[in-house]
Amino acid sequence: MKNILQIILITFFTFTISSCAKKDDSTTAAAAAGNIAGTGTTASGTITGNDNLTGVFHTSWYGQEPSGGCVDNSSALSGHTYLASNTNSFKKIFIITGASSFTKSEVQYSDTNCSTMTAYFNMLADNVTIGSVVTGLTAGSDPAFPTSANKISYTYTKYSVFANTTVTVASYLSRLGVTLTSGEEKEIDEPSPAIEYNLIAAGDTTCSISQTKSCLYLGDGSSADNKTDWGSSDTYWKE
Repeated sequence: MKNILQIILITFFTFTISSCAKKDDSTTAAAAAGNIAGTGTTASGTITGNDNLTGVFHTSWYGQEPSGGCVDNSSALSGHTYLASNTNSFKKIFIITGASSFTKSEVQYSDTNCSTMTAYFNMLADNVTIGSVVTGLTAGSDPAFPTSANKISYTYTKYSVFANTTVTVASYLSRLGVTLTSGEEKEIDEPSPAIEYNLIAAGDTTCSISQTKSCLYLGDGSSADNKTDWGSSDTYWKE
């Protein structure tokens, strides 16, 4: 079975990877009420080295600030090709879970207001280290990115996956090679943890239309410490 980290990199960063590895996994009960996004989604602490990296950040779609981070924009839905065909809204969330850990979470819903969850996929990162400042970055537009950012390194060590419809169960099997039991979360340990290098900035307010939000900018990860610009990047905002 393909190394799940490599499949994730294909999904998120459009890398081409062909090596294979066996996964260790375990299945647990479905997420309890109050923690609907599953294992690894409890916000806690602040990343050492950047006081702005704390709490929960929601994805921004061209500067929009959808309530609770719920995205139902048709262009956004069609642009995220990994979403199951029965998904009518979604959330992408960046959660600080400790002084040296975070989780990137995607949650799918069958309705347009993010109330009926059908699936989630959480990428749990550990060993997070904030590095030196990189300047001269490309600002771009919609929204403009900061022209300076910190280096950041981390390692994805675990994943938690959940689906409760026929369509989303089949989608994760096709996308990640993960066989799920409907309504049960599966926790998967990364068998070959590897350091990922990236750029990150937080605290700027230019990511949102209202210009009142704390923002987080994250570049596309690399297996080498050679990041000199944002590349394909994500923008998040905090309520």
